[in-house]
Amino acid sequence: MPVSKFAWILVLAPALFLFVSKPLSSQTPAAAENTASENDESALSGSNWVHLVESNLIQEKFDELDRMAAEYRSEKSRFPGGEWKLREFYGALDAPQLTDKDSLDHIAHLEHWMQQRPESITARVALSTSLHRWAWVARGNGLAPTVTEEGWRLFNERMQQSQSILESAEKLLKLCPQWYSEMMIVGLAQSWDAGRMKDIFDRGIRSEPDYFYLYRQYANYLLPKWDGKPGDASAFAKTSADNLGGDAGDELYFQIATVLISRGNGNFPVHEMDWERIQRGYQALSAQYGATHLIENRIAYMAYKFRDAAFARQQFNLIGDHWTRGVWRDRQFFDRARDWAQNPSS
Repeated sequence: MPVSKFAWILVLAPALFLFVSKPLSSQTPAAAENTASENDESALSGSNWVHLVESNLIQEKFDELDRMAAEYRSEKSRFPGGEWKLREFYGALDAPQLTDKDSLDHIAHLEHWMQQRPESITARVALSTSLHRWAWVARGNGLAPTVTEEGWRLFNERMQQSQSILESAEKLLKLCPQWYSEMMIVGLAQSWDAGRMKDIFDRGIRSEPDYFYLYRQYANYLLPKWDGKPGDASAFAKTSADNLGGDAGDELYFQIATVLISRGNGNFPVHEMDWERIQRGYQALSAQYGATHLIENRIAYMAYKFRDAAFARQQFNLIGDHWTRGVWRDRQFFDRARDWAQNPSS
């Protein structure tokens, strides 16, 4: 494992696992909260919907899980804020496990699903996702020289298992757009060459052009700390957005910016990005899908990085006390940024 590349990973999970941050499941749902019929998904709140997905896996209701995923794929349905239900569905299936025993039990359910329904692309993507997350658990979030020999061994073993499961799914008639995102995560961890990664990305957007997570994943790969050169990621954001054009292009530009201008990429040169276009994308996204605390926090963070105190102040007023850990990581940093927005000259 080349230290030159992986020495960047002081806080790796937010940079790589672009869908591990699951705002819908940030609160642990209690079974007693679920007063709606389990078959009436539209009546469930976010946390109760997550609970339903998790319960279906534990109870091994594999037919129901496949039905839900097929519906989200075909309808391309979104939650408020524009997040795809399909993406959040996989997030709910991969709720982090507290111990290795918990993870083994969780993975056993996913393996059983794949064994019972070998033609299920959803089962394979979900199992692969949990395996590569578990690989990073073994490795830890420290710098490469701090990782133990056993940590590297487990990391490589579990990541290879994840890759093998994804590769075995290619024989299925229909792939899932999340398959391409997961394969790019594996490819980054395995240091694939640029051509192989570009091929996966291109195939993914041909399969589902609106699945913006693929653009975010590939933009992350293009950062200099991985396999890109300075300016590659920002140029990719502009070209991709220009190709779409209009509000859709601006929305995509905002989505890519949320990865490039993030706490995990604190040294990213924000001057490479178009702040006015990011704002237009945020406004278009909010108008189409509604604003959520997650995207309000993301744009507030970017306003802070661009040193736009007036815009940041507006967003912090909207956010109130609803700060998002996936954006700020800790309350102290959120408070510092909010205080600066209120009094930038101090």
